Formats: sequence, C-alpha cells, structure tokens
Amino acid sequence: MSNIKKTLNLKKFISLLMIMLVLLFSVCVAGFSVSAADTQVKSGSFGYFDYEISEGEVCITKFNGDGGDVFIPNVIEDMPVVAIAEEAFWYCKDITAVSMPSNLEYIGTRAFQGCASLEEIVLPDTVIEIAAAAFCDCTKLRSINIPAELLYVGAFAFDNTPWITRFEDNTSIILGGRILYKYLGDAEVVNIPQGVTAISGNAFQDKKNLTYVNIPDSLLFVGDYAFIGCDNLKSVSLSDNIYYMGICSFGYRTVTESGENDIIEDFVLYAPEGSLPADYAKEYGLTWKASEEFVPLESLPEAESCTAKELEDDTKDNSVWIGNSNSIITLVIIVVSCVGIVGGLYGYFAIKEKKNKKTDDKKHNNKKK
Repeated sequence: MSNIKKTLNLKKFISLLMIMLVLLFSVCVAGFSVSAADTQVKSGSFGYFDYEISEGEVCITKFNGDGGDVFIPNVIEDMPVVAIAEEAFWYCKDITAVSMPSNLEYIGTRAFQGCASLEEIVLPDTVIEIAAAAFCDCTKLRSINIPAELLYVGAFAFDNTPWITRFEDNTSIILGGRILYKYLGDAEVVNIPQGVTAISGNAFQDKKNLTYVNIPDSLLFVGDYAFIGCDNLKSVSLSDNIYYMGICSFGYRTVTESGENDIIEDFVLYAPEGSLPADYAKEYGLTWKASEEFVPLESLPEAESCTAKELEDDTKDNSVWIGNSNSIITLVIIVVSCVGIVGGLYGYFAIKEKKNKKTDDKKHNNKKK
C-alpha cells in the first residue's frame, strides 16, 4: 500500500472516530438529561392540595382546605398518588372523613395527627407503611382497617384514638396478626408469636422487668427505640431475615437530651456474621456474638396473640400475607425466581457481548494477516 493510501485511510479512520465520539457524547448528554428529568422533583397545586412529583409518582404534601369530607384524587397529572407526606393534614381539626387514593402506599409521620373530628378511615390494600404518630390524637377515630399488604406501623401511630384503646385489655397489641404495635404486659419473659413480621418503634419502651424475649425468624422490621429502657434485657438473638433496624432499637437505656446514647454495657446481640443485626451491633458499639453461641431458654410461655372482641373482623381476613410457613416459602420462591431471571438476562447479554467482541477481534486479526 502506498503512503498516500495509508494517509487517506488514517484520515478516514480519524474522521469516523470523531463522529463516533460526538455521537457517544450526545447519547450520554441525552441520557443524563433524561435521568436528571426523571429524578427531578416537581411541585404544584391541585384543588385544595399541594403536591410533589418524583419518578412518575405523586406525594400529597399539604391540605389547604377547611374541613368536612375530603377526597384525595387517585391521579394528578396522569400520575398515581402513592404517598401522603409528613404533617400533610396535621391538626386539621374539622376534617370529618377522608377518601384515600386507590394506589396509596405510604402515610407519613404525623400526617393526620390531631384530626379530632375524623371518625373513620378506610385504607386501600396497597398501603405498605404507616409512619410514626400518623393518626395520633384523632380522638374520634373509632374505625380503621388493616390492609393485607401492610408491612410496618410506626410508634404511636394510633395512640389516643378510641380504635386502639379497645385493645388495652390485651397483654399486647398485634395488628393484623403480624405487626406488634405495643407490648402492654409486664412479664420477665415474652415469646413473640411466629408470623410477626414487624415490631413498631417504642413497642417495649421502659419494660424494666423484661429479661428475655424470644424473637421469631419471621421478623423483618424493628422500629426506632423498640426496646429502649429495657435495662434488664441483657441479650437477644436475631436472624439474618431482618432487613430494617431502627436507631437505638436494642441495647440502650435511654437517649439523653444532649443526644448522647446511654448503652447497656453488658448487652449482647447474637446474630449471624455479616447480617444486618451484626452490622448494627458493630456500628453502635454493642457486643456481638455469633448465633451459635446463644443459649435459648428451655421453656417459654405460650406465644401471645391479640384480638380485641370488637375487632375480630379486622384481623380475620387480613392475616393471610405471612401468617404461615407456606406463605413465607411462596414469598421466598417468588423473590429467588425474580433474582434468577434478572441474573439470567444479565448473564445472557454479558456472554453475547463477549462473543461479539471475540468475533470482531478474530475478523480484525484475519484482516491484519
């Protein structure tokens, strides 16, 4: 090949390379712009509501109306309303009823606190979390359903409502058969029933007599300060199924006004190595030991259940989600299957890309030869 042809080919190659770089840069910029647009929070007003839109979902941030019966729309700007923010209806004392959006998933901290005229709430089955003090001080709230998909209820969410006080003849308040909202007893040994998936924040606060608690493997959530002030609880064993642990949930006497944490020095947290509870112990300076070293009590009291007489219907149909081992096994199979499918697709495209690269390399080498 002559030097002129070599020069022309080199120029052609450089030109193509420059075009490819420009196209790649344009795609990256466009991708960044789309990504930035997707994550950008947009604010607006609709009727009596202020709202925010993020990633195609709407959160109601404030109610600006006077009261009466309130209808929260299912859709705003063609996007589903999935959340009610912190203090959105805080102390709206003249609200008498609220129609919740059909896609609602989350109710924020103190969202309806102090709504003193609110008598009934009907939540859609899509609700997953009710945050701390969400309906606290709703002094006329006598009726509320527990959605089948509800995973977590925060501390004091229903405190000072007629609905929750109907449970107070029980030793513990277990909502829907799976969320331990509050322990009301004073026993030294507590056996939490299998099937309970969440312990609300402050659920065992200041139970000074408590020396031993048996926690089932079904537990997934432990709320903030769940066992704070349990000075005589010296150890607890947790499984690696737990994927949320709130601040100061175990091993603390109190949190001082200055913000310093008063740790129970001889408290030991037993958990599998590498699990979230083990990481929690290390982060908060608690003593951690492997699960194999834990010595359980030989005998335990019968696990407590809670069904207030007036509320039997509230728990009858809503304890299906994770009330037995078959449900848990089914959930695990679904999760593992989804992970397997995603992993398989990733592997397929990764292998395909490698094969294409090898083919291109071979062609390139043949051309060189």
